[in-house]
Amino acid sequence: MNALPTSTSFSRLLVGFASESGNARALALRLGAELQPHAPQVLPFNDIDVANLGHGDVLLAISSSFGDGEPPANGEQFFETLRQTPMLSGLRYAVFGLGDTGYPSFCGFTKALDAALSERQAQPLLHRVDADLGYEQFFQQWRPVLGQVLQGNLAAGQDLRLQVTAYGEDNAFAAPIVERRRLNSSDPAAWHVQLDIAGSGMAYRAGDTLHVVPDNDPSLLQALATWYGDPAAVTALQDRELRLPSKSVLRELARLGGSETLKGLLKVSQKRELDAYLHGLDVLDLLQDHATPDSVPLDRLCSILSPRLPRAYSIASHPGDDQVSLCVREVRYHLRGRERCGTATGSLLHGAGHARVYCRSNPGFHLPDAADAPLLMVGTGTGIAPLMGLMQELQADTRARDVHLVFGEKHRQHDYLYREQLQEWHAQGLLAGLHTAFSRDGTGKIYVQHVLQQRADEVRDLLARGGHLYLCGNKRHLEAAVREAIDAIGGEGRWETLRDEGRTHCELY
Repeated sequence: MNALPTSTSFSRLLVGFASESGNARALALRLGAELQPHAPQVLPFNDIDVANLGHGDVLLAISSSFGDGEPPANGEQFFETLRQTPMLSGLRYAVFGLGDTGYPSFCGFTKALDAALSERQAQPLLHRVDADLGYEQFFQQWRPVLGQVLQGNLAAGQDLRLQVTAYGEDNAFAAPIVERRRLNSSDPAAWHVQLDIAGSGMAYRAGDTLHVVPDNDPSLLQALATWYGDPAAVTALQDRELRLPSKSVLRELARLGGSETLKGLLKVSQKRELDAYLHGLDVLDLLQDHATPDSVPLDRLCSILSPRLPRAYSIASHPGDDQVSLCVREVRYHLRGRERCGTATGSLLHGAGHARVYCRSNPGFHLPDAADAPLLMVGTGTGIAPLMGLMQELQADTRARDVHLVFGEKHRQHDYLYREQLQEWHAQGLLAGLHTAFSRDGTGKIYVQHVLQQRADEVRDLLARGGHLYLCGNKRHLEAAVREAIDAIGGEGRWETLRDEGRTHCELY
């Protein structure tokens, strides 16, 4: 960032935008309305006359990036003209970029725009913003500071840096694991895992996902080396996917190994049989069943296996202390004479003291914009994870909401995850209702859908007042069961109506 200008008095304030999906346009219009005392002009970039930009002008640029870091269509001509303009030394500006870290050229256009303006001696009022899909949180931090700068407090924005770093599976952040805490006394174990992301520049919101790039199980790598009779297999396969073989990998193994059995299982009609066969197996099992070291040489195996796949987890925390939390179910079992563990859970719970991670925005599971909208949260097992994050966000907010949470598991004594915290929130009134369904404690099995039906009047009233429903847990049965319960409570088609109105938020795995 160049030296700050000495004054923010200006003769013309422009809010320029370039937008493909409409988000940048909406944000620009909103900013223009909020800055109305300054009489801003809100224009698409292509409607701004670059030749007339100069001394006394302030340009507030809000834009997304298109494709591989290119300007959106309503900003192309503006940017081309800008690049042909030699000098804009009298112009002051601020850039707010909207992007998606899932793309290689994250905020590519707004980074290029900032560089082009700076190269032409235009003076930045604030550091450039590089926002992910959760841009609203950044905007709420940026907007008041911008107001202070426009009012003459030039130093207000010097320390404001709102830039998401575009981490991904090829450049994940090595986050130290600062806590591993078991949450239940039954098996399989559920764990609270806390990671330190200080200094990463990683931004997230409650409801987002954390992707873990795990280390392969050392015992599995060693077993593969033994099968091949080649110690080099450990290094050669450490970055390959060994637990989730794709159909193309299975086909190639069947072809190379000449296995008619595996070829038969790969027929469309045998999908159920194939799924049953693959359950719990890894690449070593497949090699032992259908190949030999000669039919599938090590270098050939390396070439057909995909890179190790990241595993995604719902975040169980709200940002604020440079840490991120997960709630994970440990995968550990004995099969065919070998002890097995999940690729990610083994790495998180028993591996090195750090995990390679990156965040991805999940706006469909964020809290609703309407501050007075009631909330009905339903989580089963480790599906409580994102609901814990949402509750922490509500705790940090001073605005009160009517919030009810239904949690389901097997046994109250052994499986009540986050019991103390949930009961504390209930006692404080942050949770207006805390309801549980422990399916194995009584003579008849009670599930979350039964609790909803038992409290039908409350659920019906909450939804009638514009309530939103958040649902997280195992996808095999949960969504269908809760959908049926909501339709029984609110009338046939109620679930579909809520979904069409954007009031159902499902995170199922």
